[in-house]
Amino acid sequence: MEPQLSTLSPKIAAENFRFFYGQAKQPACQIDQLSIQSGQCVVLCGPSGSGKSTFLKLLNGLIPEYYHGRLEGELRLSGQQLGQVSVEDLSRQVASVFQNPSTQFFHRTVVNELVFPCENQGLSEEEIAGRLHHISREFQLDRMLQEDIFQLSGGQQQLIAIATAAMQGTDVLVFDEPTANLDRAGIERVKDLLLELKAAGKTLIIAEHRLSYLSELADTYLYFKDGCLKEIYPAAAFLGRNEECRQVMGLRCMDSTVYGERVAALAANFTSDKEGLSIQHLTVRQGKKALYRIDQLCLAKGQVVGLVGQNGSGKSSLASYLVGLKDDSQGRISFQGQTLTARERLQKIGLVMQDVRLQLFAETVRKELLLGNRSGQLDNQLLSLFRLSDLLDRHPVSLSGGEQQRLMIVASLLADKDILIFDEPSSGLDLEQMHQLARALAFLKKEKKLVLLISHDEELLASVCDKVLDIEAFPYTAGHVSQSVLEPSTLQNDDKGNLS
Repeated sequence: MEPQLSTLSPKIAAENFRFFYGQAKQPACQIDQLSIQSGQCVVLCGPSGSGKSTFLKLLNGLIPEYYHGRLEGELRLSGQQLGQVSVEDLSRQVASVFQNPSTQFFHRTVVNELVFPCENQGLSEEEIAGRLHHISREFQLDRMLQEDIFQLSGGQQQLIAIATAAMQGTDVLVFDEPTANLDRAGIERVKDLLLELKAAGKTLIIAEHRLSYLSELADTYLYFKDGCLKEIYPAAAFLGRNEECRQVMGLRCMDSTVYGERVAALAANFTSDKEGLSIQHLTVRQGKKALYRIDQLCLAKGQVVGLVGQNGSGKSSLASYLVGLKDDSQGRISFQGQTLTARERLQKIGLVMQDVRLQLFAETVRKELLLGNRSGQLDNQLLSLFRLSDLLDRHPVSLSGGEQQRLMIVASLLADKDILIFDEPSSGLDLEQMHQLARALAFLKKEKKLVLLISHDEELLASVCDKVLDIEAFPYTAGHVSQSVLEPSTLQNDDKGNLS
């Protein structure tokens, strides 16, 4: 398909452009021709590893200043050849929001982080105060301004990162998965702000897998695959493609309504089980603040239970209590009738964190799998099932996010964990990677593990969950509501639970 964008005074333009990481022979980003006008909202879509994030790093100057490689052809921003402009100079033209927000923070306090880029630009106190007032109101941040950023939930951190980028006042803003960790309300707030930024004439470049909220925003969709810009679609043409085309392109859902309705129905019909993981009289706190109390809750083995609720409602905080990182002297947590101390919970319950990299300690995958493994032996069937056999000598940090996730699952199984908690595991995953994750969860369920799935991803939750627990509906008591009449719709896997 021929490019549909006008070439009149483009804000961003490319012609016969190629970028190669290091000594690679295949380009990580290839664009034959592209022209993006000022004030447009352009969505980058396509499978993971297709070149979207590389394109963003080129626009904000991280390539080649921090990620070295070879550039060929033309890629210009406001007439300047990228690759020849410093990150410092580009920071006055382009603001960025990365997929993992914690990597871009400079201060611990929210208000200091928000004003930091403005102070760097030498703006007056009056102008900084005006921007702060406006952004705080738009993002509903007034009550968070004095909070410690690193005590906030992942979703709240994402909101702070986006607000900080908006504070910079640049003409171009680039976003890498800006809603990856946000709840529905947070996504709506982001969408509203993006609409306002677009109305103010800002140029928005957004790389996303969660596409449903962008239908009112996007002017153009750029479809990347295998490191190459394959197609340029006007919004109407892209949105007009049917479900079969979307699946073939490897894209996530364009309308999440049906998934949201199923998740809401499962949550409305939640009921406790009779045996399994039992929680009684537990007060969940974030710092000194009490978030909610669980009077009585029981979850049986052999099922996937979704944990949902707004950002900051205490889903990850509950996980900290369950795995023994936090304790409550008045609460009682037991499994199969046996009360568990914090140390015993740490041994019995596995946690796959939102940022899996924080859990990797060894210098090889093999050694990582043997940590906490009492038998000291690897299971070749598990390694094959989770596609780790050929990765044993790799450094864990060198793996992709999905590979790191599979590594932690197998490590938990080898350590004989009965319960596994996943905190936002589908963040940044494309359609095929989400299917792989769903098949992994189905395998754990078949192995009679109890899986707790903390997520805002309604497409994933609706596909894999047997029941859904809304954190904001606590306190729960046994028999609080009637048994769910809905059956979970699980993704297909073969009789052996094969994930390949």
